[in-house]
Amino acid sequence: MRKSLASAGLLALLSSGGAFAQECTDPVQITWSTIAGFYTDAMASFVKSFEDANCAKVTVVNIDNSQLYNKQVIEMVGQTGAYDVVTLETAEKAEFAENGFIRPMTAFFADKQDLLNDVSPTLRAMTVEYKGDVWGLPYYTYSAGMFVRQDLLDDPTEKEAFKAKYGYELAAPTTWEQHRDIAEFFTRKQGDMLKGQPLDKDFYGVGLMAGPFPEIQDEMSAMIWGMGSDWLNAEGKVPVDDVEKAMDMYLRLMPFAPPAALTVTYDGVMNQMKDCQIAMTAGFFLDQWPNAVKTEENCPGATMAAIEAPLKKAYVGGFLLAVSSSSANPEMAEKFVAHIGGPEIQQQFAEMGGASTLTSVLTNPMFATPEKRATNGQYATLNQVFESMAGFSSNLFKTPFGAKIYNTMQIPLQSAASGQISAREAAEQLAADVEKICGGPCPIAN
Repeated sequence: MRKSLASAGLLALLSSGGAFAQECTDPVQITWSTIAGFYTDAMASFVKSFEDANCAKVTVVNIDNSQLYNKQVIEMVGQTGAYDVVTLETAEKAEFAENGFIRPMTAFFADKQDLLNDVSPTLRAMTVEYKGDVWGLPYYTYSAGMFVRQDLLDDPTEKEAFKAKYGYELAAPTTWEQHRDIAEFFTRKQGDMLKGQPLDKDFYGVGLMAGPFPEIQDEMSAMIWGMGSDWLNAEGKVPVDDVEKAMDMYLRLMPFAPPAALTVTYDGVMNQMKDCQIAMTAGFFLDQWPNAVKTEENCPGATMAAIEAPLKKAYVGGFLLAVSSSSANPEMAEKFVAHIGGPEIQQQFAEMGGASTLTSVLTNPMFATPEKRATNGQYATLNQVFESMAGFSSNLFKTPFGAKIYNTMQIPLQSAASGQISAREAAEQLAADVEKICGGPCPIAN
């Protein structure tokens, strides 16, 4: 769901806003910088109800995701006041907080603990909390689990053949070794049999996001976190041996992914799934469920499932709404953050198929019905991901250099994925790059 979803019905529903209307002759002006595309298309439709209820005028600035970080940093450094509310990726929170770009909202939430507590502790630790303060609310989560062709895992012929070859039952993988076995098993050539039928094209065991995009490190986070390690250790250094092991694990999957793996990110993998080319993903963004489930329409007999990644560890993150320290109207900006991240709007967002950040929405029985499966079928798994990862928080998101590190990581990782360098060389290059970025060991907030 990183692409626009049609929502004409919702727009009509919200256009009235009459229930909240009040006399307003001099509205308070605030500006929200955010991501162009579905994230903005959906959330911008909720602005009117906020304006009517608060005598405000919200200007939404749509910025391409690849440019959002740099444009916001420029305005924050200059203290221009151009944006009252900013949209931050998970790795950017600590930098913006440490440099005084955004205002802490700890005092604002002092009497709104119910709202804050509705965000899973795991998601809060990743996206909201830094050095004991609260820095806003997440309004969309791209936290990861895994998508599988459940019909393949359940097929009697395939189960029999798998057990004969590997010595254990074919089922959803609980370790990365099992994941690798399943990827190998389902990789087949045109004309080979799959579920008793000849394939009309090559078929692959796994789709990977190894293209020239940052998502490769999101994918690999499931592997390194599953090992009990992290991209940065407690001393603020890259654990080279562990990164090498995770890279090796990833490279062992590459032969079982389509050749296009080296050119695609999440949307490419979803296209492969819907085109009946792959059996499963690795650690993958659960917000993509509405795309993944379309596989059932395109591939005869396909049944999709959203499950937890092996070892119950995968990337957790979301888009954080925070208030600029240079905002001319910070109180109104804080109200806007609470509005977009609050239960009323998150409920309506969920009804559109959005990946809500609130536990009360993710566990609402209305989204567990068969009628809601196509749009919200990942909710139970998403909530389970948060529960399984309780108590975990990555050091990558506890250093003010996290965003710069994140934007650099893909270079060595993709060089290894494409065979240009070894797993060891990728780990060593990442360690050297991180040390250079931080000027030595990276500071890690406790």
